[in-house]
Amino acid sequence: MAEFILASGVEEDLWAIWKHIADDNPDAATRVVEAAYETFKTLAATPGLGRLRKFRNPRLKGVRSWLVSGFDNHVIFYRTAAGGIEVLHVYHGARDIESLFVEK
Repeated sequence: MAEFILASGVEEDLWAIWKHIADDNPDAATRVVEAAYETFKTLAATPGLGRLRKFRNPRLKGVRSWLVSGFDNHVIFYRTAAGGIEVLHVYHGARDIESLFVEK
């Protein structure tokens, strides 16, 4: 069975998304996070889904993106890994994605 691995920071990404949405609707916030985890499972089973991204940083070669199922404003960034995928980040699609992947 294919699996997903969460990179450090993914849970913080999801927590930030939950907190932002929960200010208005805690139930909706929970649904977004649950949908993200279900989408991780789908991507692990079919890791070729998603758009291959191009970043300036060569270490990000092979990173793909896919929308959280049912919540098209949230984007999952991942790459294939042995036995499934590694989830790198989950961000709101309106953010400046390139700047979020700049090494600090």
